[in-house]
Amino acid sequence: MIKSKEKLIILIILVFVFFLLNFFVQKYYIKMISPSFVAMRTFSSIRFVSPIKNPDDLLILDSHRNMTAAQAFRVAYKWVKSWNQESKWYGIIPFTSIERAFAIPLDDNNPSWFFRFGIPDENREIIIEVSNGRIVGVNETKIPEYIEPSLQEIEPLDKWVINDNWVMIDNTEVLYRYLQEKDNLLSKFPHMLIDYRLTMPKEYTRPIWILYNAQNLTKPLFIIDSITGEVYWGR
Repeated sequence: MIKSKEKLIILIILVFVFFLLNFFVQKYYIKMISPSFVAMRTFSSIRFVSPIKNPDDLLILDSHRNMTAAQAFRVAYKWVKSWNQESKWYGIIPFTSIERAFAIPLDDNNPSWFFRFGIPDENREIIIEVSNGRIVGVNETKIPEYIEPSLQEIEPLDKWVINDNWVMIDNTEVLYRYLQEKDNLLSKFPHMLIDYRLTMPKEYTRPIWILYNAQNLTKPLFIIDSITGEVYWGR
């Protein structure tokens, strides 16, 4: 009888530990890492070499978009800096977040790229929409915090921009890396519409790319370091 009780107690403890570990894995699936990209003080003299692959060879991977995020970024960044030199770049917003914020349907066949800028001293926020190499929308607005984190919760990404070009991996490279994951959903659903977020939460040392099923932004498909290509989360 005593042995049976001991076994029961051990079983209860093991079950408790299992659920506790599962809780923390789900809550903290974006793993924190220490900086590994060196020589930041001489960053302007470094030519960024992608740890994954040349994006020019990968554009076909995202059949829903006619240009990559990096290509569209140059257009938005040049415009915003000519408008206000004090503006800061805060990343890329998923187009489905824009749909929710403005309550309007967008073109799923060729989704635009939405770049988020802010002027911290003036408490202003600008969203620039780029489609097919052209700026098709500029909105001075604040995205509700239940849709996107406030600018106070994220860091600007300007130090990863040199001569209007960013020194990070492009969205097609992220997609290529996601396809290497054993259980990636695109292998099962090749026509699934992918959405992207590029951001840098306050607790991070480098920007991260987050991949989503455009029909469900509640949980990411894939999270990757935008500088080193290290995978934080994938399914």
